[in-house]
Amino acid sequence: MKKLSKGMLMAALICGSFVSAYGGETSVFAAEAGDEALSSFSLEQIVVTATRTMEEAKKVPAMVSVVTAEDIKKKNVKTVSDALTMLPGVYNARTHGMSETANGIEIRGFGENNILFLYDGMPMNDAYDGGMNWNAISVEDVERIEIVRGAASSLYGGHAVAAVVNIISKDPEKDSVRAYASYGTKNTWKRGISVSKKLSDKFSMGVGYEHKRTSGWMKKYAYASTSAAKSASPSGTEATGVQQVQRASGSVINILGTPGSGASRDDTYNLKLKYKFDADKYLMYRYTHDKYRYFAAKPDSWLVDANGNHIFEGSVKFSNGKYYNFDESDFTDYNGHRKVDRHALQYKDEKNKIDLNIGFTDVKDNGYSTGSDLAGNGPGNDSRYPNKSYKIDFQKVWESKNNTLVAGFDVQRNKMDYIKNKLLHWHNYKSVTSNTSQMGGSDLNLAVFVQNDYKFSKKFGVNMGLRMDHYKKYDGYYKDKTTHIDQLEKSYTELSPKLAVEFTPRDDTTVYVSYGHSFNPPRLYQLYRHDPSYGYIANPDLEPETTNTFEIGVKKSFGKKTNAALSIFRSKTKDLISATPKDSEGHRKYVNIDKAKRLGVELEINHHFNKALSGYFNYAYVNAKDGTGERLWSIPRHVMHTGIRYEKDKWNAYLEGQYISRRDTPDYIGNHFMADDSFFVANVGVNYNINPHAMISFSVDNLFDRDYWQWYKAQGRAYTVGVQFEF
Repeated sequence: MKKLSKGMLMAALICGSFVSAYGGETSVFAAEAGDEALSSFSLEQIVVTATRTMEEAKKVPAMVSVVTAEDIKKKNVKTVSDALTMLPGVYNARTHGMSETANGIEIRGFGENNILFLYDGMPMNDAYDGGMNWNAISVEDVERIEIVRGAASSLYGGHAVAAVVNIISKDPEKDSVRAYASYGTKNTWKRGISVSKKLSDKFSMGVGYEHKRTSGWMKKYAYASTSAAKSASPSGTEATGVQQVQRASGSVINILGTPGSGASRDDTYNLKLKYKFDADKYLMYRYTHDKYRYFAAKPDSWLVDANGNHIFEGSVKFSNGKYYNFDESDFTDYNGHRKVDRHALQYKDEKNKIDLNIGFTDVKDNGYSTGSDLAGNGPGNDSRYPNKSYKIDFQKVWESKNNTLVAGFDVQRNKMDYIKNKLLHWHNYKSVTSNTSQMGGSDLNLAVFVQNDYKFSKKFGVNMGLRMDHYKKYDGYYKDKTTHIDQLEKSYTELSPKLAVEFTPRDDTTVYVSYGHSFNPPRLYQLYRHDPSYGYIANPDLEPETTNTFEIGVKKSFGKKTNAALSIFRSKTKDLISATPKDSEGHRKYVNIDKAKRLGVELEINHHFNKALSGYFNYAYVNAKDGTGERLWSIPRHVMHTGIRYEKDKWNAYLEGQYISRRDTPDYIGNHFMADDSFFVANVGVNYNINPHAMISFSVDNLFDRDYWQWYKAQGRAYTVGVQFEF
């Protein structure tokens, strides 16, 4: 019965899936609203991310998705990555929710390092490694998210290889008070409050606070290889209970227990000040402070003494007949910490089409500590990598009847340090006793860009863009007690053109062909991280990656209820940056040694069955290979999302599922530690509006408690109940 119910559900999801999980407003393109009966499902969307100008999404020569604040409100969304999970071409590898730190999202087979994340116009990609800090944004403060898939470096520069994800926060000009709280499996809390007030005709402000915490899911094992057992006799209390399991590669390891679950605590504060000079011009200041901790909670030893007591110190006999001496250090895990301050100042003149953004991001106290005792009172080590980013972005738009020209410049400077310290108490990363080593460096990017969108007629148009980046890496250094190294500086200049031709034979159909060149500099840690004791050697000679992307797409409406989109793309990357295998001394470094090709197809279908019921289906295929023609197994070949949504009167509900194909090489054994399994996961949720100001919700993720591994075991079935108030 259990297997039958799963199969019936998956069939129902696929057969009944034709519109966005987030409602009509999240479609990649617009259909005519038609009669009043369908007005709430209007797919008309104006987006700004794709061309840096306001344009109908259906006419943009790229695949575009939009997630609104209303969509987020109706879903079990704890972080921004949750809001993106069901969108076309997106693989969300953050399988441990809010406490996930190791994995991120992929779009079209590219990781976060090749996706540009913007928050109120300012880059969110970390200056250290290019990743996205998903916990630094309160998702309840998001007004909308625009996702443009495909090459966008001609307008946005580095990172914008696979996509641009533009996160836009709520405007404080609307008077509101909002409070919310949710509680779920593994003691997972999210609660917060936000207040916005228009204080006068010219001045408004908003403040907000959000707290998130979770006991987390079990992520890791405490394990040892058989070869680690070298003693002929036990040196401590002899224990039993070790469990042997196979790695995904087929080799056997010995599980001693687990360091515990991946717990986390997160506090986010927001402040917004807006001053309107007149109806067309305003100045907005936004400040965000985020304090985040992650750590292992409730370690568990599977090893027991003769009396059946679980112990964390002693000796255990392995299959080779010898003993492994274990202690608490086998069960400790990272104690992570991070603080982020983000400042963004925006000036906007809508009449003269001028935008100016100035921002500063300070990622401080970012790192983790390690030690040997579970209580955290003993000595240990701390590794931290604070970094800073400064950004200025200016653009001006000129419009005529058939032509839209946008031009501007941006300047971005990034700086990082990597500091290793000895600690007196390893749970207290401030208890520094001495410095082991320190390294770091900076880069600077100066760019000018121009884009012209010309309409030859109602049916034909061409979009031409060109960006020139001047990139410089400098101030690289390494020092410890005996060594000091200054790295050489180097500069590059790169042109990133883009050309797109669009054809609109009728109002319900758009066809486009595009080519884009992307320029992506190496990340600072790839250039300057020099940590031989951990196995990495700095390489300041790294060249930037470049990617050429060709794409053809079509967007079409079938009547007033059904819409579809199809795109085919091919991306070819040169000077791909990857880490070398370990050398004879156990060291590796990042080098430009590889190429990569990605051939992909994206299909999206959306349908409204009636006023209350809608559904969606999207599928992405990516065939990724390296320069030798071997498949890049870390990239899933098949990504599918599907779901249905019901909304009537005071009720709304959703039922959705996603399928991700396996990422292991054929010789790997699935459903084991360190495997990357294929999986299908279903989620369900229901909301009830008590009155216009209050809503209660209930949701279940991983409805069938699917047991699968994404290196570590993914989270199981999770329940969440919540309540929201808004006045």
